[in-house]
Amino acid sequence: MQFKGERYEVDMPWKPNARELPNKYEMAVNWLISTEKRLLKNPQLAGSYSDVISKYIHVQKGYVSKVTPSKTEVKAWYLPHFAIVRPEKTTTKTGVVFDASAKLDGLPLNGGICQGPKLQRDIFDVLLRFPRFPVALVCDIAEMYRRIWISPSSRLFHCFFWRDVDQSRSPDVYQFISLVF
Repeated sequence: MQFKGERYEVDMPWKPNARELPNKYEMAVNWLISTEKRLLKNPQLAGSYSDVISKYIHVQKGYVSKVTPSKTEVKAWYLPHFAIVRPEKTTTKTGVVFDASAKLDGLPLNGGICQGPKLQRDIFDVLLRFPRFPVALVCDIAEMYRRIWISPSSRLFHCFFWRDVDQSRSPDVYQFISLVF
């Protein structure tokens, strides 16, 4: 991990031989087609889903970048994605889930990355300590994981397809610059 400018940049803690993951190109294209079919059944959901991904792509957030075709010729890992709808939320009702647990030939992307230690405390322990002090502080860092960049050598393992629900054209390839959560 290194501090670069305003953000931290991390390289994925790869397991030995993990960069030999199979190419998920076909599976990710099929998943995109399936996601688009579900989105097209509900135009309002399609619009809000498209808005979320557009915010990732455009300079407004800058979490992903478009990948040129020459870069995708090397072995890349494509993350399938799908919508999650939370109507009870007051802010973001539609979320996009990038599935790093999706398997190809029995291997998920998550399986090739070493798991770090659990850094969050159990909620039970927090609740037990809560009444010990007269004041409690709570904070929420907006899009906390998106504030950390992925090193350039690991970005091709965090690609996805998107074409703004326009099935008449080939999908564009994007790669995450920030951590995927």
